[in-house]
Amino acid sequence: VLVLARQQNKRVKAVGGGHSPSDIACTDGFMIHMGKMNRVLQVDTEKKQVTVEAGILLSDLNPQLDKHGLALSNLGAVSDVTAAGVIGSGTHNTGIKHGILATQVVALTLLTADGTILECSESSNTEVFQAVRVHLGCLGVILTITLQCVPQFHLQETSFPSTLKEVLDNLDSHLKKSEYFRFLWFPHSENVSVIYQDHTDKPPSSSANWFWDYAIGFYLLEFLLWI
Repeated sequence: VLVLARQQNKRVKAVGGGHSPSDIACTDGFMIHMGKMNRVLQVDTEKKQVTVEAGILLSDLNPQLDKHGLALSNLGAVSDVTAAGVIGSGTHNTGIKHGILATQVVALTLLTADGTILECSESSNTEVFQAVRVHLGCLGVILTITLQCVPQFHLQETSFPSTLKEVLDNLDSHLKKSEYFRFLWFPHSENVSVIYQDHTDKPPSSSANWFWDYAIGFYLLEFLLWI
């Protein structure tokens, strides 16, 4: 593909899961979809690191990590995103002590436009590594990524209503009260849903209600939208 692109003087763009609303992957040249490069290549339980092919979806990676007692320390709102896409788009989650997802990357391999494969890390091609962790698809095609993981953990979620003014006036306090703090604002109103998530040793449980959350909240709603 790279040879063909050079011959025709066209660009090559890689596309991930397609969740980003940006049109940055769009091109009149060549578009590569990395979906079949989706294997877990190595799990180092001692260092708590995993090396994956760039096209693996986080929804496929998370169960694999689970088998080894590992987890990613931070996740975005959706998991149907590729490992390379989720770092390249600067995806974040929450928590004042956590960086964006790209900060979990400890090494990666990059295929550049001239066909060179660069091994990038804190100690090798350091400047390229710092740039390519949030690559925006501009520096080449990511082939593999090594992610720093943490021991598997459970979170307890607490949510309660508030107002936008209260949350913004006391933002520092909210950030310090919960490891993973976020709030959802309902536009054109003062209504806010505050969500705290913190580590817990309690066994997994859910307050979900099948009738309201699925029968009504999903299936009936989808049916009405279809109509």
